[in-house]
This record gives sequence, C-alpha cells and structure tokens, in this order.
Amino acid sequence: MRYYYTYYPKIREIEIPDANCIGVFGPLEEPHSDREQILRDAFAHPVSGPKLSEIATAEDKVLIVLDDALEPTPTVFPFFHVVQELHAAGVKDENVTVLIANAGHRASSNAEVDRKIGSELRKKYKVFQSALNEREESYHTFGTAYTASGPVDVRADARLRDASLIIGIGGTYPNRFKGFTGGGSLIFPGLANEETMGEIYLSGASQDSTAILGLMENSSRSLISQFLAFLPAFKFCVDVVVDRTLTISACFAGSPSSVYRISSEAQAHRSNFQIPEAADIVMIDSHPLDTNILQSAHALYAALGILKVDGEIIIVTPLLEQVSQLAGTLAKNLSETKETLLKMSISGALSRHPAIGAQLAAIREVVERASHITFVTNGPGMNDPAKFGFAQSNDAQAALNAAFSRKGSNAKVALITHGGMAVPRVG
Repeated sequence: MRYYYTYYPKIREIEIPDANCIGVFGPLEEPHSDREQILRDAFAHPVSGPKLSEIATAEDKVLIVLDDALEPTPTVFPFFHVVQELHAAGVKDENVTVLIANAGHRASSNAEVDRKIGSELRKKYKVFQSALNEREESYHTFGTAYTASGPVDVRADARLRDASLIIGIGGTYPNRFKGFTGGGSLIFPGLANEETMGEIYLSGASQDSTAILGLMENSSRSLISQFLAFLPAFKFCVDVVVDRTLTISACFAGSPSSVYRISSEAQAHRSNFQIPEAADIVMIDSHPLDTNILQSAHALYAALGILKVDGEIIIVTPLLEQVSQLAGTLAKNLSETKETLLKMSISGALSRHPAIGAQLAAIREVVERASHITFVTNGPGMNDPAKFGFAQSNDAQAALNAAFSRKGSNAKVALITHGGMAVPRVG
C-alpha cells in the first residue's frame, strides 16, 4: 500500500506492506459546498436566540474576538458577515474593536491578521492581540468561580471589561485539553491569564487523553462554562466547521453554549472514526496543525487512541517554526512522570506557566504508553524533537523500516492522515 503526502511535497510517499497494513484512515472530506450559502444561512437562522443584527444596537461598544493565526480557521469569511450584521444594526465602525485570542501562542504578523479578517478591514478597525506583554494591567479580574478544585480568580484580557457586546468567531477542532475548541474556549482559555488558562489545561491533562479528546462534554468544558458566567456581554458566537481540506462545510451562529454543542457534534462527525484493531505502529501526520512541536503534538494524542501498549508512533510534520525558548527549556522536565508534572504545575514548581506544564504532562502520557516516538521532519523546528526526548528522521520510509526492525516483521501498522484533526478509536 502506498500513500502520497500531497500536502507535504518534501515527504512524497510511504509504502507499507499489504500484510502489515491495517488500513489508511482519516477525517472526512466533504463534497463541494456553497460556502457563502452556508454562511448566509448561519446568520439568517441562529441555532438559538435572535440574529446578530437584532442583538446589537447603535450604542454598543463591540469587541470581536477571533482565534489566532496558528489555527487554520478561515475566519475572514464569517468576519465579513459579522460586519454586515453590525452595520444593519447601526453600529459605527469606530465602535468596533477586533481582538486576536492568542491563548499563549506567539503574536500574529500583519500578514497573518490580513488572512484572518482581510487587509482592508484590518486597516479599518482597531486590531489588538491579547495580553502579549503579560503586564498586570493587561488583565481584569471578573470574579471568583467556586470550582470542584477550589476557588479560582477569573482573570482575562481587560478589553473584555469595556465591551457591551462580545462576538466570537473561531473554528471547532478536536482538542486534547477541551474535547473540542469552539464556543466559549475563544475567551477561556483564549484570552485568560496564565493562572486561569492553567486551570482549564490542567483539568484536561489530569485525565487520560481518550477521556477528553473528541468528546463534547468534560471537566474542562464545565470550567469554561463557569468562567463564561462572568461575561454576560458575550452574547453571540460563530463556530466554523471545516473538513480535512480546510473547506468550510458547516457554520453555526447564536448563543455560545448552544453553538458549541452543535458545532462540536458536527465536527465529531467529520473527525471521529474507528479502526478495526489496535496498531503496533501508528504512522500519523500533524496536518493542518504544523506550526511547532507543541501544536503537532495533537497528532500524538490522537495516536494514543489506537496504539498498543509499548507500540511505536511515527509522526510526519514539517515543524514550520521552532518551539518557544520557554517551552524548550521546560521540556527538560519530561523525565518526570505525568503525575509529578501535574503536581509541579499545580504547585508552581514548574515555573509560573501551568498551561505549558499541562501540555508537558499530556506529552508525558504519550511517552509512558509508547516505546519509541519518531518525528519525521526537516523544517525549521527539526531540532526540537531532541529537546523532548524524541527521535528525528529526514525520511518517512526509513523511520518506518526502523520501526519494523524493533517491533518485528509482523507488526501491524495503521496510517492516519490529517492527524491534527483526527480522533481515531478501536472499534
């Protein structure tokens, strides 16, 4: 069986002996759809509540929150429809602010912001990126949530405080720490400070990957719902669902909680699938989450759902950027167990970045399950796998042949495509 990585031109192809191949699996690709009709229908018929043009008033101070450039969501298309709805309500352009929810990621460049909202609209509106300087005055405390693990100060970007109407536009994707992105996760953890963000990430990381990834309801989503109760101005949300080609195949608009329930169900239909048996070797790529090793790790979490104990994972990824210096430095703690990493993150012993600690704990879960992990990459971040204790190869076929030499000639291989969006399970 041969598979061609059409989205990774430098990788070309991989060949797996038919006797060893369980099969090739991946998220769905939808038939061609009318993008503009999908968007028009979403805004004309919200899943709950009135249309945006009926919610907004001419006096509103509007804050539009979007997911950032590291997410592949084509937000530029629904953004135009949001603007049209605001104009219909009489909202003036000077009363509209755009905020990119970086969620701990690097800043988006002007060119990347242009792709998110369009170059002309970037020039028209005030555009900010969330609390990149991490100064105390960048955040506001909206209240205290009394959670199952104790009281939590709900702190997030201070611009949320000044808005009378908050609108979210983002994509819904499977996520190791939240089940799915979408809905209120644009705000929490997207705009939260380190401590509030960490509460959500640590809640997800404390459970097994298969108990979170690709599941609509979980402990992290419960926290997000609790935190959102402090932001009554967050009245309207637009969740975009894309297929594996990143084509908009569905869009839902309306109240954030209702939108999330429907969009996550729609994305699960595209991303969640079963394979007939667990694999000795899982060969998976990170597309479309290819930016750095922490983002491509979503494919590692997906592989856990179908990997035999002490199996091997080969992840094909370009690693388009080097990981941040902080994450690379903290990665030295991966010699600790998952439980120890969680405790260090909660206690503050692992710097003051609990969200990164949670990601390290989740990666450690993969390390404890797999006997060997190889990154096939020759991109700018090709030296990062070594920082995390992983092997690196420039050749996918060579990495697979090496895995056969360790696991035996009868080893069973599952090839998962578009692994950044995949939720495979054995069934």
